[in-house]
Amino acid sequence: MIAKPLFLLAPIAILAAGAGLGVAANAQPTRPAPPPCKTEPGQAFVGGPATQESGVAIMKATGATIFQWVFEGSAVTMDYRENRVRVVYNRAMKVVAVTCG
Repeated sequence: MIAKPLFLLAPIAILAAGAGLGVAANAQPTRPAPPPCKTEPGQAFVGGPATQESGVAIMKATGATIFQWVFEGSAVTMDYRENRVRVVYNRAMKVVAVTCG
């Protein structure tokens, strides 16, 4: 049997070892899920003014971390984000609905 020179096998061993290290080095830590929005506290704002101040208060009351104003009748995406609050307002700049998701 003919012996293979070690210098031919060394690059293969280095690549195999490096591939395993690369996976571990690129692993991303998991983040905790954001707290969910609570719809009930936001209902107190329905019928009130749609202002920047009321928007801040709605975010604080619902615990949402994402806020979205929506003009009544506008199309919105159906993606669900449990940490988002959507505030629907009308032409009179009154809050019509407060929903989470």
